[in-house]
Amino acid sequence: MADEQEAPPKPTFDWLPEGKEPLADGEYDAIVMGTGLKECVISGLLSVEGKKVLHIDRNNYYGAECASLNLTNLYEKFKAGDVPNTLGTNRDYNVDLIPKFVMACGNLTKMLLHSKVTRYLEFKSIGGSYVQAGGKILKVPATPEEALKSSLMGIFEKRRFRKFIIFVNQYAQDKPATFEGRDLTVMTMRELYLNFGLVPATHEFISHAMCLELDEVHLDKPALSTVLNLQIYCHSLERYGTSPYIYPIYGLGGLPEGFSRL
Repeated sequence: MADEQEAPPKPTFDWLPEGKEPLADGEYDAIVMGTGLKECVISGLLSVEGKKVLHIDRNNYYGAECASLNLTNLYEKFKAGDVPNTLGTNRDYNVDLIPKFVMACGNLTKMLLHSKVTRYLEFKSIGGSYVQAGGKILKVPATPEEALKSSLMGIFEKRRFRKFIIFVNQYAQDKPATFEGRDLTVMTMRELYLNFGLVPATHEFISHAMCLELDEVHLDKPALSTVLNLQIYCHSLERYGTSPYIYPIYGLGGLPEGFSRL
């Protein structure tokens, strides 16, 4: 029977305090603490550049404050005691601490595709999005047919809305012919809405349900930024046809985990 090989000695470093043992396996170009999305993006990009990275976290899951937690981690985080048996198994749950959808043609999606993080993730298209109007919950139209049937707007307002969306979709900053006499670096968003004859209720719908503005401040600022946001919404909607949003099927915590695998 061959003698068992001795384990190689642990490395030592000049900077290591006396009596302490190194926990890592050598020297690193960078040490990243925490597995939030920003930290994992940095770690992944450094790794792609050929750097040796030590990535550590005090938690036993990825994502930090934007993690997706199973039942055990969820109950531990909020000190809620033992998990009731009636709730099922851990693998049935991925609870986002900060729930969000991902815009299908947004900058984050472009980053995921460019870095090829999508190799480690699976997404699904969201079935639809909804708004509250007139005391009712109404679906945001995703197709021309849905728009015609929707009670969000009257028939004449739908025609004006259609003309507005056509203008937004064909608008290009580097093609003055698409401006149609409108300087969006000067004209405010409120003026643009009124220029197309849209009523205030439609202003609110477009700004908050499509452009995802949180307040009314943008209405009195140059329209360009809001129009570009609306273009992203429209292009994202065209990609899947049911909703402009996609979502990682195992929760948003999969995003930082994917970057950390680069």
